[in-house]
Amino acid sequence: MQLLHVAGLLVILNLGLSYAFLEPVLTVCKRKDPNVDKCITDIVERIRPNIASGSYGSANQHPKLEPVVIDRISIERGPSFSANFSKLSIGGASQFIIKKLKTDLAKQHINVSVIIPSLDVSGKYSLNMNILVLRIAGKGDIKAVLNDTKAILKLEYFSENVGGKQLARFRPIDLRLKFDKATFFLSNLFNGDPSLEKVGNDAINENPMVLLDEVKPSFEENLSIKFTELANSLVKDAELSEIFPE
Repeated sequence: MQLLHVAGLLVILNLGLSYAFLEPVLTVCKRKDPNVDKCITDIVERIRPNIASGSYGSANQHPKLEPVVIDRISIERGPSFSANFSKLSIGGASQFIIKKLKTDLAKQHINVSVIIPSLDVSGKYSLNMNILVLRIAGKGDIKAVLNDTKAILKLEYFSENVGGKQLARFRPIDLRLKFDKATFFLSNLFNGDPSLEKVGNDAINENPMVLLDEVKPSFEENLSIKFTELANSLVKDAELSEIFPE
């Protein structure tokens, strides 16, 4: 998910402390700073708790990164695969590690690559699918731990004329995920038969990409929406001419 884009949005918070819209917890990086990427990375590391909670030291309300909630995912692939997931709650996105951050102020682009050590997913499921020669079916609770997930975010910002002011805005953030390791536990597989439930979960955990590849587009879409909302919330009163001082 936090995923992450906040590192990019802080590039555009390159303004003096005198500007009223700058949250008290935030500091600045100068436009001409030759180490601007490192400056931004350091700020993000420092405000990690704020990213998770959505509180930046003022009365302003901002979206929070923890948890990411997905109301529903429905997947139909014919008789060999159908799945529904609901009330999915994803925790751990704010613990991302920035691997690479590159800004291009001239093109108004910010690219960020991060690793999220652990994402904890919980919710409800109903499932009917084939894995190799095994037919797996059930309905109940789902828990999963996704380890070392890679996220790549491409941010693009622009100015919008609002009341005669050129305010900063983010376009929808392009977010891509690459899953590495995952462990699932689905309760009530095969109507809760303990032996068959274990066989079903073992089969899924031996082939986790069968599920992960299916839910990835929805994860990416929902995380992109959340990150874009947060980025725009933090800069909603900022003029481009103010947030890019020399």
